Amino acid sequence: MKIGKAVWVSVIMIVMGITHAKAQTTNYQVFSLFVMNIAKYSAWPETSPEFQIAIFGKSKVHDELIKYTDRGVNGMKIKVLQVENMADIGLPQIIYLADGKSGQLDELLKSTQGKPIMIITEREGLHKKGAGFSFFINETQNLRFDINNTELEKRKIKVAKNLTSMAHEIL
Repeated sequence: MKIGKAVWVSVIMIVMGITHAKAQTTNYQVFSLFVMNIAKYSAWPETSPEFQIAIFGKSKVHDELIKYTDRGVNGMKIKVLQVENMADIGLPQIIYLADGKSGQLDELLKSTQGKPIMIITEREGLHKKGAGFSFFINETQNLRFDINNTELEKRKIKVAKNLTSMAHEIL
């Protein structure tokens, strides 16, 4: 879970450059890279042989995350699934909430309460409503994120300090 600050800063600078270069369209490659780095630099209380990421709703980030399945995360094989119904989500380590399903955040939070599941959202500001991370595009057209550490701690998920230090807002 530890990472050298210089290495992480380099990764972020590259990602921000890619994001800025494609500011006119949403760059789901960058979103997926952020999700993978968040997964890599976070720790869950329970381990399993498989690291599951559920995309709740339709998002092109699914197609990008599929490309990482043969790489693994923290020694675990990655399984990525896209679901439309909350009942089909199961118990993944990460739920990526697509923008089109943002209205169901409250229901998602209730159904996962007390479980070590990190919720990452495509819509800005949802960390204030209980998501662990929420992405947004800043005024210079770079992808950034906010963190709700209070919620992550309730779910017994630990995030590396270097990752937390790069957040725009921390609750």
